[in-house]
Amino acid sequence: FIIEYEDAMHEPGLWHHQTEVPGTQTTAQLKLSPYVNYSFRVMAENNLGRSLPSEASEQYLTKAAEPDKNPTAVEGLGSEPDNLVITWKPLNGFESNGPGLQYKVSWRQKDGDDEWTSVVVANVSKYIVSGTPTFVPYLIKVQALNDMGFAPEPAAVMGHSGEDLPMVAPGNVRVNVVNSTLAEVHWDPVPLKSIRGHLQGYRIYYWKAQSSLTRNRRHIEKKILTFQGSKTHGMLPGLEPFSHYTLNVRVVNGKGEGPASPDKVFNTPEGVPSAPSSLKIVNPTLDSLTLEWEPPSHPNGILTEYTLKYQPINSTHELGPLVDLKIPANKTRWILKNLNFSTRYKFYFYAQTAAGSGIQITEEAITTVDEAMASRQVDIATQGWFIGLMCAVALLILILLIVCFIRRNKGGKYPVKEKEDAHADPEIQPMKEDDGTFGEYSDAEDHKPLKKAVEHLQTGLKKEDSDDSLVDYGEGVNGQFNEDGSFIGQYSGKKEKEPAEGNESSEAPSPVNAMNSFV
Repeated sequence: FIIEYEDAMHEPGLWHHQTEVPGTQTTAQLKLSPYVNYSFRVMAENNLGRSLPSEASEQYLTKAAEPDKNPTAVEGLGSEPDNLVITWKPLNGFESNGPGLQYKVSWRQKDGDDEWTSVVVANVSKYIVSGTPTFVPYLIKVQALNDMGFAPEPAAVMGHSGEDLPMVAPGNVRVNVVNSTLAEVHWDPVPLKSIRGHLQGYRIYYWKAQSSLTRNRRHIEKKILTFQGSKTHGMLPGLEPFSHYTLNVRVVNGKGEGPASPDKVFNTPEGVPSAPSSLKIVNPTLDSLTLEWEPPSHPNGILTEYTLKYQPINSTHELGPLVDLKIPANKTRWILKNLNFSTRYKFYFYAQTAAGSGIQITEEAITTVDEAMASRQVDIATQGWFIGLMCAVALLILILLIVCFIRRNKGGKYPVKEKEDAHADPEIQPMKEDDGTFGEYSDAEDHKPLKKAVEHLQTGLKKEDSDDSLVDYGEGVNGQFNEDGSFIGQYSGKKEKEPAEGNESSEAPSPVNAMNSFV
């Protein structure tokens, strides 16, 4: 069973957890607080959850009693140099234990022999003590009481009256320049009593001396660095080389800064310069280039010289040999001579001080082209193109001639015709296409195919019933052909036909058969 209560006097309508008892009990003994108007209700609970609460009981008012506890979070801080503000967290109504809740506030200086000073105030959370010395430690107590009496004696806490600005500046300020951009500052601490507050640290103000160009500005740009606690030294980074600086040191408390120490002056040494402000390459000629530049915006010292390095770049973007050249510091223009015409050059340029070389800038430029040389190159290129064209045409003609020659060897005029013309035998005279006779053989596209000519020849021979054969005209029994299809033997005139020698003798090849073999 879960028992809850309501304080109808101080927090009506709000139920609070009072206690829990085992489910076997039906009664409970409760420890109550004084001066509370109680109401109770009960809820049952098992493994599945809680029941609805019961109806509230009748109200029961407990008797009043003195407070049994005191306020918490007691502090003592001054808002002004001559006061002490005492604050605390008050008791709530349930903790008052009776009517007439008040607080007894007591204080005295920690280091003095003064008696406690006390005052009783109403149910508030702050009390201000005026007329106190500046930043003096105090012991403070806040005790609760009501109409029934006082709460137990509270423990004392320490506080301080109000702070004031520090009275003394740090002394014996010293500067150790580490390098061109870093310095270390040392100082002696101020006496604790002169701080008149909680020491928060020391603060360094430093600034660069104005040049003639910036002297007309209304305000000097000061930089501030704070070093926490009781440190007596600190580092100043980010200084500008070859510069004149001034600084002072101040102590800081909760109220503010104390007076500044006497100004301390120091100089940073030279450093490497920044890059030249600009680099231009003008007036290119066949063998020279003119360089113009602006000095570095931050020389960081006295410029001793400029360094110029350059190298050619070929058509494949490869870098050539590097040339190193020193230029006096008072120059802002330089002419480079004896360069190659129509050549790209890459330049590397930077300034120098006694501390070393600065940041470089790069640039590229091209010398001009020799017009006469360019014209000759154009003429040569034109002649080469023309000669190449002529060679291509000649090669094409030669190829065409070779093709024609090959085609003619494969299918030219048949040499037998010349032999046939030498004999007057009408049976083998060439025939014109008009009268159905066999004409000259050619494989040209405008003549009829050889096969058709052979057919005409066969038809003509059948009509004439000619028994002539190629053997009659050859030198031997069988006529032979060269590789090109012509007869090896020479015509010797028409021979007499020899009688057949029985069935075993084969017929001599006729011109038709020879032509078919050729086809």
